[in-house]
Amino acid sequence: MAEKPSIAEMLRRTSDQLKRIRKRVANGGHVDQMQEVDALVGLAKEMADRQLAGLERPADENEGFVQDDDDAKD
Repeated sequence: MAEKPSIAEMLRRTSDQLKRIRKRVANGGHVDQMQEVDALVGLAKEMADRQLAGLERPADENEGFVQDDDDAKD
């Protein structure tokens, strides 16, 4: 079985792929659409950051805990 790449290596590969995509879009005569490409990349980055933050955050001990009506009034 092939060794699983580190997160750092995956991010480097992704960055390289994004650079190639941007270059192809620009070379294809779509420079005017680069803003849209950049916006989509930014959105993807934000979503990935949120998912990574969720993975790194320790589980909340109170997660899923429901207060009864008496406790909720305090």
